[in-house]
Amino acid sequence: MARGQARPRFAPSLADDLKRQLEDAITPLIGEAPTGGATGEALWVTKGVLSQVHACEAHHLDQAQEPFAWNAGNARGTVAHRALELTLSSREHVASLDLVDRALDSLGADDPRGVLRPWLAEATPVEMADLRAGANDAVSKFMECWPPLKASWSPRTETRIGADLCDDRVVLRGKVDLVLGQARGDEARGLVVDLKTGRAYSSHLDDLRYYALVQTLRVGVPPFRVASYYLDTATFHHEDVTTDMLAITVRRTVDGVRKLVELAGGRRPTITPGPQCGWCRLADSCDGPDRWRRSQGGDDDRP
Repeated sequence: MARGQARPRFAPSLADDLKRQLEDAITPLIGEAPTGGATGEALWVTKGVLSQVHACEAHHLDQAQEPFAWNAGNARGTVAHRALELTLSSREHVASLDLVDRALDSLGADDPRGVLRPWLAEATPVEMADLRAGANDAVSKFMECWPPLKASWSPRTETRIGADLCDDRVVLRGKVDLVLGQARGDEARGLVVDLKTGRAYSSHLDDLRYYALVQTLRVGVPPFRVASYYLDTATFHHEDVTTDMLAITVRRTVDGVRKLVELAGGRRPTITPGPQCGWCRLADSCDGPDRWRRSQGGDDDRP
């Protein structure tokens, strides 16, 4: 959190400059054609979409065509973050599992977006037990390694951020796990934290930089620092935000939009071997997994 250290200041024109760079580069890509395919809807860009399309275009298209369905695994993060949000308003210590149960009650009763409520209403006892255990694990690990989140830090959990470009035809969106602090004038004082389970991947740094860019466009001042915190190992990686970092992120975002627009226009996707080959549905009909294993010194033959 860099407590007691000086915080950077940024030019008041920074956000306008970044937005102009983005729009100058993106406008020729989208032209006058609809950016959202046949529906003509706006092109939505998230950290996940950018990560997928840069990692492997074929995998990205396959994932985009797969209908989303809730399960105990992907609901764990939503429940855990709601539980952590409840700690901000609690005036007493509450056990992690009790927080999880309160979060489940809250999401089942008054989920503002109603996205998880239908699944919770139909989940089996085994699915609910799995969900409670997974969410409790994440909340417990957070509580045993983090200090209580003070109100003076202006903590926000699962806070949504966004920026609209090119007359709302391209929208950048994100949902940040944890934000501490707020900018003061042109002084950057915000800390953006992405909470992770499992191992670290190089794409996590790109995710953080994307958050920094969107937050800069949104409020005019970047966060002073971004960090990934790994709950399983109680370790973190952080990076201070600079204008050079934001410039790199602008280029990566533009390149991602270019790929998305070209793929929407019918261009054949490229195949890029990588870690995503381990869970890609195209693995049985694609040479990516074999190429990835060979690049890692593995066996040429599939198991």
